[in-house]
Amino acid sequence: MKFLGLLTLLILNSLVLAPKALALQPIIVSYAVQPVSHFNQQLRVAQEQHQPWTEDPSKISNQYAGGKFTLVSTQANKDSILTYQISELSKQHPQMLLIISLKQDAKLWQISSAQLAWKCNDGQHFGTDRCKIAEHDMNATP
Repeated sequence: MKFLGLLTLLILNSLVLAPKALALQPIIVSYAVQPVSHFNQQLRVAQEQHQPWTEDPSKISNQYAGGKFTLVSTQANKDSILTYQISELSKQHPQMLLIISLKQDAKLWQISSAQLAWKCNDGQHFGTDRCKIAEHDMNATP
């Protein structure tokens, strides 16, 4: 599993993600592993119901990531597909990068891993660093 994570980091660092999302190649120094088992259970149910989105790894990735992320790259490997999702730019939240690995078994897709990293507003890399809260948030009354 650690090998897959390191391989993912190397692959992502060699990609240029969509110019709108990232002007430069991202540097990833750390990531947080995200849970996938609950989503995979929902995916299995949707596959049994023959829902069309369950046949396309990009659509599965979009479903996992949710509406605030945009798919910027997909890369097919020997036995898996990696997708790269980036969150919207926001002054209130760090920009997030979600890397999802999907595998197909007996013509059914499953997410094998998901890693999340973010870039603080003043940051130069994606990682799991604690970001500073925006000034207006600190001055707001609860």
